[in-house]
Amino acid sequence: MFTLQNLLDLDRRPERYETGGEFWNDPYISAQLLKAHLDPETDQASYRPETVRAICETLPKALKLQAGAAIADLGCGPGLYCARLSRAGYAVTGVDRSESSLRYAAGHAPGASFLRQSYLEPLGRERFDAAVMISQDYGVLDPAARKTLLANIHAALKPGGRFAFDVPSLRAFAARAAGSASSWYAADHGLFRPHPHFVLEKTFAYPDIPILCDAYAVLDTQLTTYRFWQTFFPPESIRAELAENGFTAIGILSDLTGKAYTEDSQSVGVIAVKAQA
Repeated sequence: MFTLQNLLDLDRRPERYETGGEFWNDPYISAQLLKAHLDPETDQASYRPETVRAICETLPKALKLQAGAAIADLGCGPGLYCARLSRAGYAVTGVDRSESSLRYAAGHAPGASFLRQSYLEPLGRERFDAAVMISQDYGVLDPAARKTLLANIHAALKPGGRFAFDVPSLRAFAARAAGSASSWYAADHGLFRPHPHFVLEKTFAYPDIPILCDAYAVLDTQLTTYRFWQTFFPPESIRAELAENGFTAIGILSDLTGKAYTEDSQSVGVIAVKAQA
């Protein structure tokens, strides 16, 4: 059970990148996330089908891929990109921790292969021509984890290999921080639980980083707090972070569909190349 002090602690400002309850590997939540990935009406998990299609049409050119090139899709989820890129003739390997998502991916992207592991674990040496990380997953990681990720990708890419990913922009941070508020609701079932539960949620902003923490406290027979972090980037900081970790940013876009970057862009699409030793 939980106490009044537990509830009062929910309003405590978390330490930067403080973790919460296990979310991604919970069997029930994982199944609900798969449904969200496949929902064509929302961008909350995967981008909408028209955006997925546009990205898959644009990225091979931006990544300078030849026919049959080997691509790693990091955080592939249900394999939406794997399926399209595989059908286009590329050798795609999807990497994800979710068993339910990978089971779906294997059934809908038969030409691709899949690894059930974290992309923070080694991916091999010089086995891929390119790597992609889509839906702003990069900024979910804390700085140490991003460093580990970039080291893994650098090792796994062949000489001259390219890495494409997207992150939310400073304009997106300003919009999210200005609109954040506390809320609560009750549900018979939902993303977090298959049975009746109560959810308290609050967003904490850290303008000096800048990062946001979306905190969700789920109450049923016990209290579990989930924390989701997102880092927001201006182009200059992502260029510097890549340079410190063995990459050169060769393309800064508004998103991975190839739109030009402007100061009003809500995201930043990045094309980077593995720097030569």
